[in-house]
Amino acid sequence: MTDRKEDGTSKDGRVARGEITRERVLDAAERCFAELGFDAVSIRRIAREAEVTLGVVGFHGGTKQELFVTVLKRRVETLNAMRMARLDALKSTERLTLETLIDAYVTPYLEIASRGDPQWRAYAQLVARIMSDERYYREAGPLYDRVASIYLDEMARLRPDADREQLAAVLSLTVSSMVSIVASGIRIAGLSQSDRRESPMVYRPLLLDFCVGGVLRALEPKC
Repeated sequence: MTDRKEDGTSKDGRVARGEITRERVLDAAERCFAELGFDAVSIRRIAREAEVTLGVVGFHGGTKQELFVTVLKRRVETLNAMRMARLDALKSTERLTLETLIDAYVTPYLEIASRGDPQWRAYAQLVARIMSDERYYREAGPLYDRVASIYLDEMARLRPDADREQLAAVLSLTVSSMVSIVASGIRIAGLSQSDRRESPMVYRPLLLDFCVGGVLRALEPKC
């Protein structure tokens, strides 16, 4: 039975409102970090963006550093689940190749970035920021590296002639290309003198050709 106070409000209702407020805080933090970068954002700015008090931000997010990690973690968990589902499907159908592995890793990010959700666009902008700053690897690296390492293991089984560092390098270059194609839509439109900005999924075939071709060329035996 749901607990009720004298004013008729329920415990479940309070929990639901708390979850809504927490999401509002995380959404606001995500937008602020994406727009300004970690260093330039204050808890006060996030509170103002979320239209809550400083105490509410602290209650739901902790310190700024903890809030930053939480903002990344909730998105990474979705991406990791999608990537693992694709990998499991490949293994079950015995269609595991370097090409299908790269496709399984990059396509979930393109799919999500193409949905038009402003919060996922903010996340994509934030990822583009942190990719170029090694300071964030300590916090962000462990969130991504568990699934990336699983993919590297599969790459190593397919290419036992390549060492781990080589495989890690080509996967990292692939990720950089993936992030760039999402973040560079406006530049692509400008350079091509186009009057429209395409969805990231439009570039999927081109991105896969670019990344797969680069990976295969990089892993060729050197004379």
